[in-house]
Amino acid sequence: MHRFYLSSVPPGAEELPLSPEDARKICRVLKLAPGDEIILWNESGIEYRALITKVTGQFVYVRVLEELENTAESPLFLNLVQGIPKGDKLELIIQKATELGVRRIYPIVTERTVVRIPEERRASRLQRWQSIAREAARQCGRVRIPEIAEINTLDGIWGILEAGAIKLICWERETAGLKAYLRKVGRPPRVPVYLFVGPEGGFSPQEIAACIARGGITVSLGPRILRTETAGLIGLSLVLYEWGDLGGL
Repeated sequence: MHRFYLSSVPPGAEELPLSPEDARKICRVLKLAPGDEIILWNESGIEYRALITKVTGQFVYVRVLEELENTAESPLFLNLVQGIPKGDKLELIIQKATELGVRRIYPIVTERTVVRIPEERRASRLQRWQSIAREAARQCGRVRIPEIAEINTLDGIWGILEAGAIKLICWERETAGLKAYLRKVGRPPRVPVYLFVGPEGGFSPQEIAACIARGGITVSLGPRILRTETAGLIGLSLVLYEWGDLGGL
């Protein structure tokens, strides 16, 4: 069943108008009509079955039929701290990380970051990244949209992370594997987990030393050097497989 996002669904509302963008998609692309059912979901993480009641000009109205149970959210509070890569690679990373079940994504500037986004462009870029996360959440059946945090530095990010959280630093020079670490710990932790991935070129030795001094745990993703857009997705997949719900419970 097709899914559409609403920031809020008022309780007891008889008819709700959908956004013009969703209305166009319903009428022109999906060819839905009054009497067809769709799924609504909101920012509170609630999903509803709804009925299209009226199509008037450019507007589509729906009525909520019932609240649904959604089990698509991962039980693990997993976050990605991603060094900003070149081009539009971050858009791909956001899309796929959302599909995997990540809760938040923190774009960061590091010593080896090539792309420097001017201050005046950061708001519009953040808006686009958040839109990509919302669309990916809609497509994969999630009810919570991952938050894309404002651009920060590697040094600055440590000031906003929970003291008791697990911070895993992907580093190509490390010999201890991420898989071995996850299996050694065993049961999924009841604390947030942060996976750090550098941009092209990875983290510098000085950055790695600073991360370790602040409680970071360096881990390897294997014997081959992975591109930044590959490393994060592989790392997230391993953590979610061992500690989350990837692969089924």
